[in-house]
Amino acid sequence: MVINMKAQEIGSFTIGIFLATIGIYIWVYNPSWVSSVHGATMGLIGAGVALILIALWKYKIRISGEVKEDERDYRIAEKASFKTFQIIFIVQGFLYATLGILDIQLPAQPVVGALFAITGFSYMGFFYLYRRNM
Repeated sequence: MVINMKAQEIGSFTIGIFLATIGIYIWVYNPSWVSSVHGATMGLIGAGVALILIALWKYKIRISGEVKEDERDYRIAEKASFKTFQIIFIVQGFLYATLGILDIQLPAQPVVGALFAITGFSYMGFFYLYRRNM
């Protein structure tokens, strides 16, 4: 069996394995230079697994010959990303103002993680909402 992967798929797959390996290394060996082992581990392993799954998904679609997207998908993605930007901009502004007014000092990692999660979930939600309505 010959695996015919494109350079982009090979690159994504390789970088995904590299990131996941670094995440596992940090989790197992707990190096002193890492301030938050759990955050670094989950971030690296999550990003690595996502890259690997995306590369395998693109490879599967290319091999099967399916056409998974059309012009509507680009318009849906555009609308979903703009709506996500609007929500994240408002949430960040409110959070920044609240932290400034109340003089609350928070570590950056949980705040950035929460904003990252809000961004991803709101984009997925709007993308599927607009796809269903079109």
